[in-house]
Amino acid sequence: MDFKATWQAALGELQLQMTEATFATWVVDSQAVAVEDGVLVVEVKSAYAVDWLENRLAKTVQRTLARLTDGELTARFVARNGTGEKEEEREERREEEGKGEEKGAEAWARPFVLPDYDVHEAGWFPVSEYECRFWAPLLGRVGWRVWEIARKADRRKQKTEWTPTQRWTAPSMAEQVPCGRQALIGVSRKCEPDVEGAEFDKDQQSWYHYPGAFEKLVDEGAATVERRGVNRHTTYWISVRIRLGLLRPRQVAQLPARLQVQHDRWLEARGFNPRDWDV
Repeated sequence: MDFKATWQAALGELQLQMTEATFATWVVDSQAVAVEDGVLVVEVKSAYAVDWLENRLAKTVQRTLARLTDGELTARFVARNGTGEKEEEREERREEEGKGEEKGAEAWARPFVLPDYDVHEAGWFPVSEYECRFWAPLLGRVGWRVWEIARKADRRKQKTEWTPTQRWTAPSMAEQVPCGRQALIGVSRKCEPDVEGAEFDKDQQSWYHYPGAFEKLVDEGAATVERRGVNRHTTYWISVRIRLGLLRPRQVAQLPARLQVQHDRWLEARGFNPRDWDV
């Protein structure tokens, strides 16, 4: 496991779950430096930052890492060597934090409401707790990350249901996720002729196509993806839904059993009867 790439992927998700001021002040310059017995050691700029992160962001970070690594890693924050802060430096840090912290505090305290979202002044919608809990495992790590990347690329303050269609190449998207290109576009492999879903080429060789993240996003109604060109000139024109909304019953059925139970409880807590749920 490339722990540095894993932390970079985690940073991409964390950036979408907090205000830009909070991310820039406390998280953006952190870096993974080691893995020790299943614990990812993350170095931050000061002891004060360690204290702030452990008290304010620990649960969010652990949840994000667990999703990216299937529960294999947790995180521990450490200060960079020689970065103990003097009192005047700490006051300066608090002033810097204060530039965006008032809005950040409101975001932390704000209850989750569906389908109303508050638009951040920078122009993007905060990702809802529901989407993180249920859509992320449905789409898979790569599909979820593609949705996040395409969604965040929409910097308009006035949102519509879908983001503007944007041009991507498989290598450029794969670098940002990060993942291999096949994880995005899928792969076809030879198979036995009697395999369900097999397709045949002109030589009657049977092939089975394993779908990638792009196809998963389209199948679940989270994105439109249009492929243009061939070979090296292939591009993908992608538009994603700004808000994913509630899962349909067939989608809930794809979740692990424990998440299906959690989804039923989530609906019941908000006055819905899961047995009558059909959208």
